[in-house]
Amino acid sequence: MGWARWCWKAAEWWNRHVRYRAFYRQLDAWREDFKARTAWVDELTDEELEEMQRRLDACIDAVRGAAGEASGRADGAS
Repeated sequence: MGWARWCWKAAEWWNRHVRYRAFYRQLDAWREDFKARTAWVDELTDEELEEMQRRLDACIDAVRGAAGEASGRADGAS
């Protein structure tokens, strides 16, 4: 019984490997694309990163403020 179970597990692993091969290739391509698009972030200085964080925080605060104002309107009136 142990041998049959091992064979079944191996067959299941192989089927899963073959079935999802294209999916994992696509994921790998997306990862490489993401790394290529964000490589410039690694070259930023600490000061540039801090400035970017400050601007991002301000942007997030503005969006939250706008969302708060929109939810405060009665019946969607402007």
